[in-house]
Amino acid sequence: MSTKRKTQEQRRRETREAVLNAAAEVLTEAGYAKFSAARVAAHAGVSRGALERYFPTKNDLLIATTEHVLDRAVSEARLLAARGPKQPDPINRFLLDSEHFFFSPMYRGMIELAIAARSDDDLAEHLDPIVQRARVALNTTWLEALADAGFPRRNAELFVELTHYFLRGLFLVSTWLPYKPNRRALLQAWSELAPVILRVGEPSAANTPRVPGTSKGRRKKKA
Repeated sequence: MSTKRKTQEQRRRETREAVLNAAAEVLTEAGYAKFSAARVAAHAGVSRGALERYFPTKNDLLIATTEHVLDRAVSEARLLAARGPKQPDPINRFLLDSEHFFFSPMYRGMIELAIAARSDDDLAEHLDPIVQRARVALNTTWLEALADAGFPRRNAELFVELTHYFLRGLFLVSTWLPYKPNRRALLQAWSELAPVILRVGEPSAANTPRVPGTSKGRRKKKA
């Protein structure tokens, strides 16, 4: 009996996961305007009735999809933030993760959903806490990684926020405005400015800019 119940629960989880993955793909490919439960059910290979047993309304599905996508983004960031011999520099890892997040097709879907929520109080009421919780988790993940590398926490927090606002703006301009910014050049310039921002206020910051990947040596005490 217990084995059968476990198998049924596993199947439920797998079906739910498949539906949420399909919903994320539909939102990415079709956008909010063409998002529908029927389209998601067809994409997931389940009946409309089966989908509605998990998510009775369109908003239920959108809310769960947002949480699913953002939870995955947080998990990926935490894995990338963990130090490793192949990627010793947390600045580059942070910029890589942030660019991937803000320029992913899914982020565009999230922006469309946020705009839709402005005229849907029920949707906004449920979406806003999910988005805020994920943002806190992402910011904290990289703040801790940068602080662990020896950067002042205040500067690390500022750098994380500046980077995210910069990338949000760059995404919006690149996606919906009639400009063609050179994303690679801008990101390269930002990465070169990073050590300066992260060392603002330190006595030696003006004269000895940090070289990425050399954080450990800075913390040694003089004999």
